[in-house]
Amino acid sequence: MVRKKTNIQKESFFQAGQELLQKVRKSETVCDADVRASWKRLEARLDRERTRKLRIRYGWSAVAASVALLLAVGVGFWVTERDDSAVSLSLLDKEVPALNENEVVLIAQNDRMQLKDESSVVYGEDGQADLKEQVVKKVSEPETKKKEETKINQIVVPKGRKVDITFSDGTKMYVNAGSRVIYPALFAKDKREIVVEGEVYLDVRKDPSRPFIVKTKEFEVKVLGTQFNVCAYEEDSEASVVLVEGKVEVQTETGNEKTTLAPNQLIAVSEGGTSVKEVDVFEYICWKDNMMLLNNRTVGEVVERLSRHYGRSIVCEADVANIPISGKLDLREETEDVVNILCQSLYLAYHIDENNRIVLTKK
Repeated sequence: MVRKKTNIQKESFFQAGQELLQKVRKSETVCDADVRASWKRLEARLDRERTRKLRIRYGWSAVAASVALLLAVGVGFWVTERDDSAVSLSLLDKEVPALNENEVVLIAQNDRMQLKDESSVVYGEDGQADLKEQVVKKVSEPETKKKEETKINQIVVPKGRKVDITFSDGTKMYVNAGSRVIYPALFAKDKREIVVEGEVYLDVRKDPSRPFIVKTKEFEVKVLGTQFNVCAYEEDSEASVVLVEGKVEVQTETGNEKTTLAPNQLIAVSEGGTSVKEVDVFEYICWKDNMMLLNNRTVGEVVERLSRHYGRSIVCEADVANIPISGKLDLREETEDVVNILCQSLYLAYHIDENNRIVLTKK
């Protein structure tokens, strides 16, 4: 008889726990009042004739089970919010079928399109883009039976190329050389997400109801409406965000640290941690206007950036790499013209080796 009553109590406890689980699953945030109400119903179903000792024992067991349940569900929602997204970082692990590795490629559903350099891609409110004047070559794959609910597009910009994109919400993005951006043709109703590998400058259209989120392998940037630069090249030892105006929140992927930036601040993220400093933002965003500002740079750093911009290998000898340099370069010039200007200002020389590399040396 006692065993039968215990089984009934367990079934009653399990049923109440299931009701509580269903209530928690309806929302990421569990209302305290709902939890207390569910707990009271749980207690009511327990045998009121049990001894005080048994009640205490069952009470603590139920509390432990409830805490474990809420923790498990909470972690589930956290993982869902961070990773279970149509625009996930895992998309960066998928190889991009190339049309021409030296040209800009836009992938939209079943189409792969080679675009002109410095193309301007503008999406309408319906998520469609008029690309007639931009497309050089187009390859269409057979349509799959399963259609994705969210149309994910991807733009791959090789070294020596640049493009700009206006999203369906009016946000404008400039994509620098050697970069890759993954984004939906139409943003979701509750948030706007993109994935970046490389460097982009964003002028985000303000929308308080839909935060704009930029994901990289090093950090995540969350904004409502502002202008900022994101630099996260895979080959670089340091990634950064520079804020031009507004306010952004940067959360690192390693330590889950959150940092809020003010205008004219830069946050640098590396294996050694994070650091924030005041900067001249023009130095970090002038690339979109085909300029390179050189403040306290070294020749080694400059030729590395020039290589990426022009898509051509430019190197310097060891005794040249650490020479300091300041000034500015007009990147509208041809590669060798810019290198020649650099050499004249520093009394250097250059030659082209057997591998077609431009090599800077001392005279």
